[in-house]
Amino acid sequence: MTSSETNSGTEDRSAKLPLLDNGKDHSSLKPPSTRKRSWLVQVLTVFAVLIVGAIVGMYFQGPALRAVFEWTSLEPGAGARQPIALPVDRVPSAQRVAEMATGDVVALGRLQPKAGIVSVALPQGAGDARLDQVLVTEGDIVAEGEVLAVLDSLPLYEAALTSAESTLAIRRAVLAQTRVQIAATEAELRAQIRGAEATVSASERELARVRSLIERGVATQATLEAAIRANDNARADLDRLRASLARYQPGPGGEQVDVAVASADLAAAEAAAEQARSDLDRARVLAPRDGTIIEVAARTGERPPANGLLQMGDTAQMEAELEVFQIMAPRVAVGQNVSLVSGVLGAEPLTGTVARIGTLVGRQSVTAEDPAANTDARVLLVNVALDEASSIRAARYINLEVVARISVAEGSPSEGLEQ
Repeated sequence: MTSSETNSGTEDRSAKLPLLDNGKDHSSLKPPSTRKRSWLVQVLTVFAVLIVGAIVGMYFQGPALRAVFEWTSLEPGAGARQPIALPVDRVPSAQRVAEMATGDVVALGRLQPKAGIVSVALPQGAGDARLDQVLVTEGDIVAEGEVLAVLDSLPLYEAALTSAESTLAIRRAVLAQTRVQIAATEAELRAQIRGAEATVSASERELARVRSLIERGVATQATLEAAIRANDNARADLDRLRASLARYQPGPGGEQVDVAVASADLAAAEAAAEQARSDLDRARVLAPRDGTIIEVAARTGERPPANGLLQMGDTAQMEAELEVFQIMAPRVAVGQNVSLVSGVLGAEPLTGTVARIGTLVGRQSVTAEDPAANTDARVLLVNVALDEASSIRAARYINLEVVARISVAEGSPSEGLEQ
């Protein structure tokens, strides 16, 4: 046997003999192919478990997972873009979309009183007043000018009115007194003037007599001078009385000056009293028009909020305010029939006709509840007047969101389809 054969036999035997454990880790001596196969088996096992779990989930949750989101939940005629879950069999095809674009216009909107909702604020000048009495509750029907609430500042304004009315009474008495005094004084002066005129006439006659005596040499110069002084004094008294009488004559306005002053004071007092009466309205909240109380925002003792004490509107005639997308607005015309539905209203829809079409394009405010809904669409407001029966039903649901279908005449253009 050769040496090469001997070495070969030795190697074969050493390969078959077990290795002695000398405390070292021999895992690294495992073949690489074994480690790769182990990792692949683990990955395949995980995938198999996931697939089985998915199949089981589809079996139990299949009805819930069959709904898909459609980008246009309403018909394209409304231009709506509210993703709402629909069953697969309700997802419209491209042909169906083209058909709906020439049909009725569907839009979202809300119910409201015909003239809108009025927010009744505190009167001007109310300041930091608080509510003393609230005289109405939700659902009450009120008339224009009716007192809805009273503020705690009312006693102050009532005291001011009492003072103003007292002053007014005084001014009226002063005017009456002035007129009486003027009349009496004028009569007295006229009597004095008549006496002074008589005195002047007598003094003139005496002066003439003395002068005649002087010419005959019977009277002295001193007597003549005394007669002249008496005549001058009589004339002076007459002039003084006439000047005093002029003071009581009508002035430029046709009224004696003292009476005119008293009349002006009376007018000022009347204005002050009228202002005090109007100030009472600062402590009262009045109904701006006929209507129904929809909401009361504050109670007795509270300070009303800045946006108003209460809200009211004329619910006798209800309407719907629809938001029609701008690309579909040309298809809407006044007089078209409209039906409105909502889950709250039941199966029977509300009915009405298009009453007004707005001219201002604005931002959409009524959207679907889905968080992915488009909230920046451009819309045109369309007001729908409800018929009597529908108006009575709608009066209970102010601001209720509804879906409206506007009946469009045949042959109307399908604007906005390509857009």
